[in-house]
Amino acid sequence: MYQFRDPIHGFIDVSEDELKIINSAPFQRLRNIRQLATTYLVYHGAEHTRFGHSLGVMHLTSRVFDSIMEKNPLLFSDDEEENRKLCLWYQQILRLIGLTHDLGHAPFSHASEELFEDGKRHEDYTKQILFETEISGLIKEIGKNFKKEYGPKYEITPELIWMIYEGKDFLNEKFIMPDFMFLHEFMDGELDCDKMDYLLRDSYYCGVTYGKYDLNRFVSTLTAYKNKKENVLKIAIERGGVQALEEFVLARYFMFIQVYFHKTRRYLDKLLVQSLKKILPNGKYPIILSEYLSWDDNTVLSKISSSRNKIVREFKNRNIMTCVYESKPHSDKDSKKLISAFYKTLKEKYKDKVFMDSVDKSAHKLLPSLYEYNDDTGKGIRICDPTNGLSTNIMDESPILNSLVSSISIQRLYAKKEISEGIKKKVAEFFKD
Repeated sequence: MYQFRDPIHGFIDVSEDELKIINSAPFQRLRNIRQLATTYLVYHGAEHTRFGHSLGVMHLTSRVFDSIMEKNPLLFSDDEEENRKLCLWYQQILRLIGLTHDLGHAPFSHASEELFEDGKRHEDYTKQILFETEISGLIKEIGKNFKKEYGPKYEITPELIWMIYEGKDFLNEKFIMPDFMFLHEFMDGELDCDKMDYLLRDSYYCGVTYGKYDLNRFVSTLTAYKNKKENVLKIAIERGGVQALEEFVLARYFMFIQVYFHKTRRYLDKLLVQSLKKILPNGKYPIILSEYLSWDDNTVLSKISSSRNKIVREFKNRNIMTCVYESKPHSDKDSKKLISAFYKTLKEKYKDKVFMDSVDKSAHKLLPSLYEYNDDTGKGIRICDPTNGLSTNIMDESPILNSLVSSISIQRLYAKKEISEGIKKKVAEFFKD
């Protein structure tokens, strides 16, 4: 057993086989992929990478799985020995999914994904890395050991890892329902381990408190909701954890408002994409995997440093337009139309000296009217009462989360510094009561 010392979770244990994956070239590349893109140019501590986040997610999958199993000791089989083997198998699968889920990220993470060719996503590159690099053999080696120890049905392959992570291949004879959909929720749902880690990690490294929540209480109240009649198995939360869940969702809400959608970070992301269009071959990331993996934040910054292009120099020198207008966090359609119309008049006169940015994001996806209890989306969280076995939907329990129904919708107008004061006056005149 090997340990990584982590500022969020303390010591993170990894097996020798998992360490081989961590030491592989595709995984080590994550040391040079910043978690929060250009946010480090706003919150100077935000230098953390996908490497630490991936270790954290792997750690949390085990921790959450163990917590749920303690409350549901025979969750997967009434046969104790069979259930024990399934638990060991599922936990190893979850750890591998958590460890490898971000392998395909582009430099500066999500900020530059619009530069993928042919509608690709970073998940498509993750799949290729799982299937086509040395990591494929390392995962198969773990699977071989499981087969030898527990039997042929307990094989682990890159294809199995991807099938569960993607959570779509229901017709595949190897897709075990409902167990695999349950495992899928650990990485894609309102209670997933990805969010659990990145909120605390991002908050810590940015030096803010917005993303903090009571992780210990949250994990300790997670459980499973099982409906054998409808073949449903979901991650749920005990009634005593409702407030911890509210805190978790609010933490994500505040991080989007204050950090992820920060006005300067948004503009810097725009400059970064414009710069990448100038330094990438044909302005796009390579399709060939080996070429794609040669790109990380260091590669980008090196090319930016040596470029003489005017747009690239703006990013290098941090030449940022001034934000002259910012809407309320929850703009309605009429407000957005009004802002767009005003921007159009500015654009006609000032051309490239003005810029408009618009962001839209749901704070959560918990509405029971949109997601039924027994659907396959992982939404519509069940609240379970261990004293009487009854369950309800979170939106029936939490007036706080009901108040966050509307999406975060922010519109901002930017202007070059030399005209910003004049534009501010025009904004004041246009939007005055």
